[in-house]
Amino acid sequence: MRQTLLILIASAFLGACVPDIMNTKPEVRGLEGAALVQTLTDPLSGTDATLRPGGELRIKLDSNPTTGYFWELDFTESGTVELVSSDYIADPAPPGLVGSGGRQLFIFKGVKKGRVTLELSYQRSPEDVAEQKTIKVKVIE
Repeated sequence: MRQTLLILIASAFLGACVPDIMNTKPEVRGLEGAALVQTLTDPLSGTDATLRPGGELRIKLDSNPTTGYFWELDFTESGTVELVSSDYIADPAPPGLVGSGGRQLFIFKGVKKGRVTLELSYQRSPEDVAEQKTIKVKVIE
């Protein structure tokens, strides 16, 4: 009897801990893209990101400008997101070391509801492209 009671209590306790994956309550729906800041580090081409207006998307890409290559951004749709900044951050290196790499950081801010495609190419020139990435960004309300 005691053992049965312990099993019932344990199963009730564990059942309460299981998340309700079918929860469709209004306060749960729409949490997609709720994070204020999202960071993509070397994302695969075709990656999707979702923002809210005022939300921030950071894209960090490996880069080494001493090779002559740098990440070039192309996006023509305006108004959905805006480019806040684009910076190069060198990896820590001993003094005097030349040619170490780092990361290029693009920061975007969600402006208004819509969709935009960010095209990034790692290039020396438009004729000498080593890599390309496409990031699809959706801004929701």
